[in-house]
Amino acid sequence: MFDTAAFEAGDRADATCTAMQENSAPSNVTLEDPKTVTSLMEVWSYGDASIFRSRMSGMTLLRTGKQADRTPSPLIAIAVQEVATARYEQGGVRRLVAPGELMVVDLNARYDYSWDTFGSSRCLHVPLDRLDLPSDVIRGGSAHPERSPIARMISHHISTLTVEGDALSTSPGATALGEAAIDLARALFATAHGGVQARAAMNDTMTTRIRSHVRAHLFDPSMSAESIAAAHGISTRRLYTLCAAAGFSLEQWIIEQRLRRAYEELATARAAAVPISVVARRFGFAGHAHFSRRFRAAYGVTPSEWRDAAASARRHDDTVQREPEN
Repeated sequence: MFDTAAFEAGDRADATCTAMQENSAPSNVTLEDPKTVTSLMEVWSYGDASIFRSRMSGMTLLRTGKQADRTPSPLIAIAVQEVATARYEQGGVRRLVAPGELMVVDLNARYDYSWDTFGSSRCLHVPLDRLDLPSDVIRGGSAHPERSPIARMISHHISTLTVEGDALSTSPGATALGEAAIDLARALFATAHGGVQARAAMNDTMTTRIRSHVRAHLFDPSMSAESIAAAHGISTRRLYTLCAAAGFSLEQWIIEQRLRRAYEELATARAAAVPISVVARRFGFAGHAHFSRRFRAAYGVTPSEWRDAAASARRHDDTVQREPEN
């Protein structure tokens, strides 16, 4: 979404600083060498979550306490350093972040982040209000995210959402991938915080991991309670107990998730010519009849009726847009 190659040499420094602030939070951006700056920034949306990737020459990003007070952010940033070792300081914690390492940036507090040579970072932005955690747990977990047993898992998830961003962010499962990222972020903070909540956090982590696993394999018709339990090293009985404690039925939740993704897909133009039986198989249903029956029970219309209604709405919108203004 931003490339210095598209700008004249004399405009690249200012454009880079502006783009960095617009995609992070208001801050002071200092470039190592403004005359030779090169940068590429990309953004992919996954429902309520998003990925911001910056690749650029040496820079320093400083957000002051006054800036944080004046322009509070609804997001928190979980980043994986990609290229070059970065320097990071926030809340009394100073550290060097090597490629592959994880860090958390609280956008509502002062921080200082920099690298000297060409570097890059993959950053997950998550809405704070979706974490459903006390502020002290988020702060405590932010200081040392590497202490969480799922640090490697969320790092891998962030990297996948970045490297495969063009394909995944436009796929039917994009929203599900974003929900998985939010679940993993919640578990990251809870388990990294530790303390009296450690035991409950570990149980929450297992439920989060189960949900994330299901979302990642949502369209696999062979997915079963047995395969899910085996992937997490627990018995199927333990799996059902965890789901019940979290307040959901595993089978019904899987069906609801699949139906929601199919509902979203059938409303798109690309699904207009795809046979309903193909859509059913793509979203993990064994056959057309079973899919149609479940879809009608959930939404009050058949898959074909919903797709036709969505197509009619698109045609109407196109007609309105083409009509000349008086």
